[in-house]
Amino acid sequence: MVDRPAPSQWHGRWILGGVALLGAAAGGVAAGAEYWGGLEPCTLCWTQRGILALLTAVALLGVLLWPRRRWGRWVLGSTLAATALAGLLAAGRHLYVMANPEQVDCGMSPEVMLRMLPWQEVLTELVTGSTNCAEAAALLGIPLPVASFATFTALALLSAYALTRPG
Repeated sequence: MVDRPAPSQWHGRWILGGVALLGAAAGGVAAGAEYWGGLEPCTLCWTQRGILALLTAVALLGVLLWPRRRWGRWVLGSTLAATALAGLLAAGRHLYVMANPEQVDCGMSPEVMLRMLPWQEVLTELVTGSTNCAEAAALLGIPLPVASFATFTALALLSAYALTRPG
């Protein structure tokens, strides 16, 4: 006999599936803006993309391996919350760099950094940003770091609702 989740659990799974789908769609929009729109991503953009991919993967894993016990939901919720917080911090740093471009050093493109610098310095650049990050592009009139911050906020709230809803 197959142990099926209770009908109330399906609602949370569907919401978490929506989180995974929205995360994938946001990543697709960013990739499309780069490919078709000619936008060049900066180091903080790459960082946010990586975190978004991780958040999407964790949400998808949560859908596939839906936790039935409280501790499983706690682990999944904590992982999603930590990943979303990392995305919010990266987007917040990007907004700070945009407002204060004199606070960061000139930087290299991510491709050049990966070829030339030790991994510790690459990691530092990916987290702190460079002057290239101060000139963030806009999509439909909205600066991409603002859209990224809003996306991470929405995905975090939807994830929390999916995992904590009664039932």
